[in-house]
Amino acid sequence: MVSPVGGSPAPSEVATNQQTGATGAGDFAAQLAELERVSKQAQANSIVMRRITTELSSEKKVADERVS
Repeated sequence: MVSPVGGSPAPSEVATNQQTGATGAGDFAAQLAELERVSKQAQANSIVMRRITTELSSEKKVADERVS
């Protein structure tokens, strides 16, 4: 509900905003924690992929040297 220009919101709107503000903060904290968890998981996966890529490129170099 939009309040008129220059007017104050109705008391019921203020109460609703205060209630959702409290749960909104909890939702935000939960989302932030989930983001941190997913970020750490992605970082761990990235490290594993880099290690595997390095090992494979080393093996490829060795194989290429044997062929030459």
